[in-house]
Order: sequence, then structure tokens, then C-alpha cells
Amino acid sequence: MNLHRGFSKFLFIILVALIHPEAFSQEESASQSESSTSSSSTNHNGVHRWRNSTGVTNFNIESRGKIEVTDDDRDIKSLSNDGYLEITKTVFGSKRAIVIESLGGGKIKKEYYEGRNKMEWDPHGKNWLAEILPEIVRSTTLGAEGRVNRIFAKDGVSGVVAELSRLEGDYTASHYAKLLLEKNIPASELPRAITGIADAIDSDYYLSTVLQSNVSRMLSTPDAANAFLQGTKKIGSAYYKSVVLKEAAKKLAGSPAQVKTILQSAAEIDSDYYLSVVLTTLLEQNELKEESVKDLIPVTTNISSDYYRSQVLDKALNNASLSNESLKSLVTALEGVNSDYYKSSVFNTMAERMTMEPDVQIQVINQIKEAVNSDYYASITMKNVLKNQRLTDESFRLLVNVSSEFNSANYAADVLKTAAEKKLSNKQLIDILKASANIDSDHYLSEVLLSLSDQVRSSDSAVKDAYRSAAKNIDSDTYYGRAVKAID
Repeated sequence: MNLHRGFSKFLFIILVALIHPEAFSQEESASQSESSTSSSSTNHNGVHRWRNSTGVTNFNIESRGKIEVTDDDRDIKSLSNDGYLEITKTVFGSKRAIVIESLGGGKIKKEYYEGRNKMEWDPHGKNWLAEILPEIVRSTTLGAEGRVNRIFAKDGVSGVVAELSRLEGDYTASHYAKLLLEKNIPASELPRAITGIADAIDSDYYLSTVLQSNVSRMLSTPDAANAFLQGTKKIGSAYYKSVVLKEAAKKLAGSPAQVKTILQSAAEIDSDYYLSVVLTTLLEQNELKEESVKDLIPVTTNISSDYYRSQVLDKALNNASLSNESLKSLVTALEGVNSDYYKSSVFNTMAERMTMEPDVQIQVINQIKEAVNSDYYASITMKNVLKNQRLTDESFRLLVNVSSEFNSANYAADVLKTAAEKKLSNKQLIDILKASANIDSDHYLSEVLLSLSDQVRSSDSAVKDAYRSAAKNIDSDTYYGRAVKAID
């Protein structure tokens, strides 16, 4: 048994290379390099080879075909017709080897060598194989399918889950996990299977691979979905978690209940980019319901980047049936965007694509007032709102008052002149005329009044009085005369 333990650490690499050497990870390679171990693996024409050398011990395994082990994991039960297995170990020049090959028709030949001398298989070769094979089968995918079938038939999900905890290496555990999930697992047992798999696999890559490959099944019931959610929390890599959730988004966007689970997991992604990728993937699915968009919008507040948050919110506005409550939530989510450019870009999209109810109109205008410092970007959004929305009198009054208080008389006048292009009621004309008094430039104030003059001339005396009152704020006799003359 001491000999067995002495080289058991080398067997872990064999595990991976024996059946799928391409799974030999960089992390494992680096670990072996640190212990001065030279190793290599190849897979060519169905023949898997692995070699490992420490300078003291050389360990080689070569295999081909399907290999099945006995129920006690201590012997080879069968090989496919083209199969063979060769295990060789050399320590200080002392070599031991086992060669097992198929003779066809279910018959196999087993040979054992010490140096160049062929020894009796029983007991020498049989005993050595019995000593090392249990470690090999728990460290590789050798005989995995047969082992999973046997354990599942006897002990069900709990038996395979227990075996997962005894396997060495995340690649091996992930292979067994996939075999387990191919079984006809009762819905009541599925959460146990998912939890056991997540507990057994430490590698973000291998765990994400298992979850990604089985995402539809893992979200098939509320209890399974909760186990899936807890499993994704074990994935520390934002990238690998996003890979799993993107796959879930593509397959399950049409189910609001399952989208909730996806969003719960996505909310814990600590990368703005990868969180935005998951949310964007969801929003790109045609079957996504408005209910799910409403659930998605608050998750964007976990994105600190102005760019990525605004990109996701802008894409959310592609949903033509977005409810008023969702729009209010979206405007609230924009409070965390500091960039005038990105904030106003989303507001512009909203103004152009959506029909905003009065409470949303007020919310948008107030946020522009409080949070958009650039008169240029604020003016563009205000003009977009004027051109594309049917404003209530309250919203109109607030918009022209906020716009007239811009630091730039040019941009303030630009918004008010845009308002003048609409057919305005007498009440709205009075509101805009009162607001125009805040413009401290004779030139721009006169331009606003002149743009309103045609509508003022056909209005009642109260509107005309408001016009003349606004004109009195013009100090220049030339501009004043021009403005007053326009309505006489």
C-alpha cells in the first residue's frame, strides 16, 4: 500500500489524459511543473497516451477503445473488440508493466512484466492491477459509464453523488456528473443531483460546463432551479458564470419564472461587462415577456459602468410593450448613470420609441433638471420629448421652466423655439411666455418671442399681455421694438 500511495499523485494526471487528454488543464500542468514533473499527453486516431516523469519515476499509460472494470474496481472486465490498455511504471530503472488487449468475441488477454521478464498473471499481475486500478478509476474516466450505470441501478442519485465526492480531479467529476444527468432522474431527486454535482466540482470551468450542458433540465422545477441558482454561486469567475447564464437566457427566456432565477444569479456577477452580456442576451430573445423585462431593469443598478448600464437600458426600450411601471423603473435605474451623454442617450431613445404617461414625463424632466449638467445634452432630450410626446399641461409647464433656466441662453431658446413649433393652447402659450423671461439674452429672448408671435396674434388678450410682459425684459430698443411689432 505504501507503493500505491507513493505514486497516487501521478495518477490524477493519468485520469485526465487516459480518455480525454485534451482536458489536461493549464492549472494542472503548472502544478506539475512546480514539482519538477515533466508530463505530456496525446490523443491520435483514438489512441490515448500519457507520460509522466519526475526524474525518479516514469509512469506511462496507453489505451484504446471502451474499457469496463469489474464491480469491485480491481480488475478489467471487458474491452471493446479493438481495445487495449497498457500501464507501465519505472522506478530507478526497475520497470513493471501490464498489457491487456481484446482477442475479439468478448475474450481478453492479460499479461504482466517485470523488466523484460513475463511473469505469471496470477498472482503477480493480478495483485498489482488490483492495487492500482481503484485509484485509476477514481482518478480518470476509465470505465466511468459502466460504473455510473452500476451505482445508479443500486443506489440511485444518492449513490452516484456519494461517488462524486470520492473522485479525484474536477474533469473526472464533471464527466461522471454528465453521465448522471443523462439518467432518468425523478423530479424530486433532481435538486439533490444538482447540489451534489456543484459540491463535488471546484473548477469554475468544469462546473460551468456541466451546468451549461444541462441548463434546461436544471431549471425544469422550482426546487431544481433553486439548486441551480446555488450551484452558480459557486462559480467565482464572472466569465464562466456568464457562459452558463447566457445559455439559460437563450433557452428559457420565454418563462418568467425561470428568468427570475437567471436574474438572481446574474445579479451576483461582479463584472460590469459580463453582467451586461447576460442581460443583453436576455433582451435579445424574441420570446422574452414584458414581465421579465420589468424584473431585469432593477438588476442593471448592479452595473457601475455608465456605458454598460446605459447600453442595457437602451436595449430594454426595444420592447414595444414596456409598461408604464417598467418605464418608471428604467428612469430610476438611470439615476446611477453620471455621464450626461449616456443618460441623455437613453432618454432620447425613450422619447422616440415609447409613449410616456404623465408621471413618467415628470420623472424624466425632473431627472434632467437635477442630474444632467450639460445644457447641450439636456436641450437635445427636451426637444426630443417635445417632438415625440403628447405632453400634459403640467409636463409642458415643467419642461419649459426647466429649459429656460439653462445657463446657456442659446440652448434655452432652442428648446423654447422647438416648443413654439407645436400648436399650443392659450394656457401653454402663457406658460412658455412666462418661462422665456428667464432668458437673459436680448437676442435669444427676442427670437423666442418672434417664434411665438403668430400664435399669440390669434390668441386672447391674456396671452398678448403675457407676451408684452416678457418683451419688457429686453433691454435693447431694437430687439424690443421688433418683438412688440410682431404681434401688433
